[in-house]
Amino acid sequence: MRKVLIVLLSLFTLVLALPKISMAQSDSQTDKFGTPTFTTDTSVPTVPATSKTVPHWTSSFTYQGVTYPYTMVGTNPATSNSTTTVDVAIIPFDFVFANGFVLSGTSKVGNVLGSPNFQNATYTSGTTQFGDAVQRAEFWPFVSGSSPSWHTLLPSAPTVYPTQVIQVPQNQAVVLIGSVSHRVFALMSISWFSDRLNEAINSLHIAPTTLPVVLTYNTFLYIHNLNNCCVLGYHGASRSTSGNGNQQIQTYIYAAWPDPNIFPPGWADVLPLSHEVSEWMNDPFIHNFVPPWQFPGIPGSCQGNLETGDPMEVVPNPDFPVTIGGFTYHPQTEAILPWFTRESPSSAIGGAYSYPDTTKLTTPAQSCQ
Repeated sequence: MRKVLIVLLSLFTLVLALPKISMAQSDSQTDKFGTPTFTTDTSVPTVPATSKTVPHWTSSFTYQGVTYPYTMVGTNPATSNSTTTVDVAIIPFDFVFANGFVLSGTSKVGNVLGSPNFQNATYTSGTTQFGDAVQRAEFWPFVSGSSPSWHTLLPSAPTVYPTQVIQVPQNQAVVLIGSVSHRVFALMSISWFSDRLNEAINSLHIAPTTLPVVLTYNTFLYIHNLNNCCVLGYHGASRSTSGNGNQQIQTYIYAAWPDPNIFPPGWADVLPLSHEVSEWMNDPFIHNFVPPWQFPGIPGSCQGNLETGDPMEVVPNPDFPVTIGGFTYHPQTEAILPWFTRESPSSAIGGAYSYPDTTKLTTPAQSCQ
């Protein structure tokens, strides 16, 4: 996650007034409210072979004499020509705020199920789901050679669990109306929300071999205070020990569905979900450390993990529009493995460092300055 502080001043009030905001950055196209960003939630440093969790494989790369191991979802394309499908549990959150206003994740379930995250579209790496298209492009030497049937997929019809209707205390969220988008949206405490997420996963008894996806509508998170906003999604991993001594490791995703024009162009609908699905596939347990890299064009702003969506947060128009069933979705272009490993030339499809839009990153990551 790239942390950016924004001065909100007094341009909003609490939920009861439902004011229209008019931020200094606003223009004729978008509210440009806050800074859309992402984060991660906890990590699992080691994953014993006896762990019950999503299918995964491990490899490594070497940079400047240092070996960096990494773990990804699915099977190793260097040794496998098979398809892995991971079960998904969609958990819609409907929030009822202090004034009775409701933002319903349930209202977007149909759109999400019809999106490129679960349905096929055509990419240069094949006709498949968006996340798998990115993975296949990333490991193109194997996919185009010995492993053409290699895929990492989500079910096209994932299980949708009962809606979780959650009453939100007045001190845990504010509700606003965008001055340009004219959309109602909420800013919610990330710590309070995360407690509700974990409660839902536990109470619904989601198996650790399944990926829970908590879906919200126009509900974004702030960290500590409203000046540090807005998290649109995160993925996480937590572990527990069952009675037989085998470790259970639960991976999970939260993703908001933002309406258009709240954030910069293209930051809408399934961009947060596509960001988190690709990061989950590439770093499911949040322990894939890489040589520290600099956010493109921002000296001194750095990270050191294999989070494929994060470098794109500062790239203009990172979305890659995909039309399915007459609806145009906006999944996010991802940085791919050769960008993080500093491989030159890149072995990915077409020598790419980002995918599906290969023009967004055209050189390897720069070291942290």
